[in-house]
Amino acid sequence: MALFPLLFVAVPIAALGADTQENPLGKVIQLMDDLTAKIVKEGEAEAKAFAEYMEWCDDAAKNAKFAIEDATKEKAKLGAKISELASDISVADANVEKLAASIAAGEGELKDAATVRAKEAGDFAASEKE
Repeated sequence: MALFPLLFVAVPIAALGADTQENPLGKVIQLMDDLTAKIVKEGEAEAKAFAEYMEWCDDAAKNAKFAIEDATKEKAKLGAKISELASDISVADANVEKLAASIAAGEGELKDAATVRAKEAGDFAASEKE
């Protein structure tokens, strides 16, 4: 901030003419003008770099926002799929238990039928001997 009042003083002195370049005060004014131009140029370059950085930050924030939204939607879909598959597992477990009971009943009936058949075969063999 203190540089700006010096610039206003330096500019009118620099406008005095060519003989100011030959005296020491003119040289100082010229150096201050050069420094001012250099500072302004660096400031513009920094402002441009900052603007590019802010644009990158904004883009990264938008991309992160969309990624979060997509992940949230995907999470909801996967949660629903997990619930669906859990109910399918419950149904399959019930079917397995029902089929296991049916198999056990069928094996019991088969054993009973084999016992009856063996008894009938023995009775038939005994009646054939007579």
